[in-house]
This record gives sequence, structure tokens and C-alpha cells, in this order.
Amino acid sequence: MALNAVLGSSTADSYITVAEADAIFAASFQASDWADYTEADKEIALKVSTVNLEYLQWNGTRCSPSTDDPNLPQALAWPRNDYECRGLVATCDSIPVPIKQACAYLALDIAKDPGSISGGGTSGTQGPIKMQQLGSLKQEFFEPGGSDTKVSPGAPLVLQKYPYLVDVLGCWLETSTSSSRVILRVRS
Repeated sequence: MALNAVLGSSTADSYITVAEADAIFAASFQASDWADYTEADKEIALKVSTVNLEYLQWNGTRCSPSTDDPNLPQALAWPRNDYECRGLVATCDSIPVPIKQACAYLALDIAKDPGSISGGGTSGTQGPIKMQQLGSLKQEFFEPGGSDTKVSPGAPLVLQKYPYLVDVLGCWLETSTSSSRVILRVRS
């Protein structure tokens, strides 16, 4: 099924089109990485990216009703209104550039490692590793969302895996999602 990025549609499944993602990457060092994927792969990556961004809590109010059927709500969290971030006012007529950029950047990361959020990615693990031990050699790793990142352990997995999204999305994210941190200390 083709990607649907119609603004405010009751059946939309992506915040941006492939053409918009192409334009975002055209002005970046990742242009050749994005260009390596087929149109179909780009569509899938953008849909999966959008699904994961839908788990986030956003500032502002979701626009309603949908743009294609006054009896149905819009399918996605964006567009929104009643909020201002970095001098940009959210309106039901557009999606802010940082949201579109986050969708594109996350789509590329997901295309590079399709199992990165759901587990089983090319990193060879089924989710995060807390500790490895081989004989007397023992290694302990940070916990995603722990003190080594900008997000709390309770934050959505997409932010734990890709904490750079907090910077890209900035004040569009509800602060309860991105600002609380828990510092873990281990004594042996």
C-alpha cells in the first residue's frame, strides 16, 4: 500500500513524503546513504519512523476533525495547534520542520538497522545488554535511558535508542518525556 502523507488525513501513515525526505537529505552528509534505498524501502522506513514517533507525547493540541472526513479524527498526532516552539507557531495547516526532520532521520536509522527498536537488529542482540561475563572477565553496560543519556528509563524506546531525537524535536516534545533523568550508581 502506498505511503499516505496527506496532512490531517484520517488514513495518513507518514508525517512526510519520500520527496520531502529526499529534500531533507539532499542538504546533508547522509544524502548518499538515503539515496541507496529504493522508493519502496523509503516508504516503509518513513511509515515505521512515523509509527515510532506516534509514541511520543507532544505539546499542543491535535487538530480535529480530519481534513478528508469531518466525521473522523486525523490518524496521526500531527498536525497540531495551540503551541509555540522556538518562535514557530503550530497550526493545522502544516507540520513543523523539526518534526519532518526527525521523521526523516529516524527513517534512515531504521532502514540501516530495521530491528533496532524492536530488537534483533544488526547489532546482534535481542535488546539492550546490561552485563556480559566470560570466566572472570565481566563487563557492565549502561542501561538505555540511564544516566548516560538525556532520557529517563521510562521514556519511549525510540528516544532511548535514538536520544538525538530529543535535540531535534526540542520543545515540541512534552517535557515530561525528555527531561527527567535517573542517575544509577552501582557499588561493588
